[in-house]
Amino acid sequence: MSDSDSQRDHASIFSVAEIESAVGAIEIPGGAAAMREAMSRRHFNALRMHRSAADLDFETKPVDWYSLGCKATATDVRPSRTLAYAGGDFYLQDSGSLLALAAAGCDTDELAGQRVCDLCAAPGGKASALLEAIGDDGFLLANEPIRSRIAPLKYNLARTGSDRYAISSLDPDRLADKVGSEFDLVLVDAPCSGQALVSRGKQNPAAMTDKQVQHSASRQNRILDAAVRLLKPGGRLVYSTCTFAVDENEAQMQRLVDADWGTPASVTNLSDYQSASGCYRLWPHLHDCAGAFAASMQLADSFPTRTAKLSRKKSRNETRVSEKQLPKDWKQWYRESASKPLNYHIDGSVLFGFAADAPAWVESVAVAGPELAYRTGQTWKPSHEAAMRKGNAAMALQTHEVDEASARNFMAGSTISCPDRGWRIAQHQDRPLGWIKSDGRVGKNHLPGSARW
Repeated sequence: MSDSDSQRDHASIFSVAEIESAVGAIEIPGGAAAMREAMSRRHFNALRMHRSAADLDFETKPVDWYSLGCKATATDVRPSRTLAYAGGDFYLQDSGSLLALAAAGCDTDELAGQRVCDLCAAPGGKASALLEAIGDDGFLLANEPIRSRIAPLKYNLARTGSDRYAISSLDPDRLADKVGSEFDLVLVDAPCSGQALVSRGKQNPAAMTDKQVQHSASRQNRILDAAVRLLKPGGRLVYSTCTFAVDENEAQMQRLVDADWGTPASVTNLSDYQSASGCYRLWPHLHDCAGAFAASMQLADSFPTRTAKLSRKKSRNETRVSEKQLPKDWKQWYRESASKPLNYHIDGSVLFGFAADAPAWVESVAVAGPELAYRTGQTWKPSHEAAMRKGNAAMALQTHEVDEASARNFMAGSTISCPDRGWRIAQHQDRPLGWIKSDGRVGKNHLPGSARW
């Protein structure tokens, strides 16, 4: 069965009446029948451009609600098989998911230098945008409660080229207890009934049932209550879902406002999509995307703060190490430190380098972060995540510039010619692609399987 057939089958499960009932007390612009038909169509992913990205070599059209978003105009273009994508110039995601990033101001400079948290961060589409937006002086905590989802989150954060982050894996309530009121902005992309996922063929009939909506809403209540506790007084909460039900969307924000915890924070650039004060919607039949909801609220200045509980409990295998204790081949791979000093930690077979000016609570909650090296048996090797570092975060000593043909061969997993010996980063037009280890003739490919074409 093709993807389009699967999408039609999923959308045809629901009647117009079922869709109207599931959405709830809000008028569907253009009607539920048009919405139902649009949910059976494929919506191509958008490109969320990195701020330092080079010009693309294919034509695009803009995403109206996000200035760093665009879509390929030709349907036969495969952005994920371009060297620009391999080098981290853009991230692929449904254009609806960019609504929350617009609400957070990720396509402006307003997050530069701020301390932000993505509370439900995997697979990293929104977290990586936040990381790019905070720049060289901000800090991101990407929290993913489900441990099995951390691997793609790590990979996508590394693609940004930044080292200004840590990854935690805690229930939101427990994270709020441990960290306290620390953040200028918290983004909650909440688990939901997933009604918008129907248009991607990824959801079952329960998505439209009241039982599923109420179950999701109850879960969201708890997550949002924890998110508020993580904010500094006057901080900002951005909330998003991939569902249409009012009970999971506008009603959630109204609950917080009614509790006098904050006030809606309007986003001027999103006024065309407003559904309630501080709330915004995209519809599959109007905006060529799966659909999305996002809202912005400013926490009351009088909201009580909570102090971090900084008890330091190391994992069984974790050790902070000095530069003198780093792997013996370290100086063949990296400068001694990036532009800002690092705190080095070995956790089992992985070496992380956290920014030395990271918040004090990072060491008590982090399960991962900017990876520098990993060990197989007794041998340490430089990590692919470190190869992707850019700008002030770059650490690699040696690079090897390759032409387009060699770059494509490298991304496919092949060896490439290299006249210099040792470890170095293959790069194309100054975009890092990954590590090679050369014997002076051939560079052995150390690109991880997940990054290969």
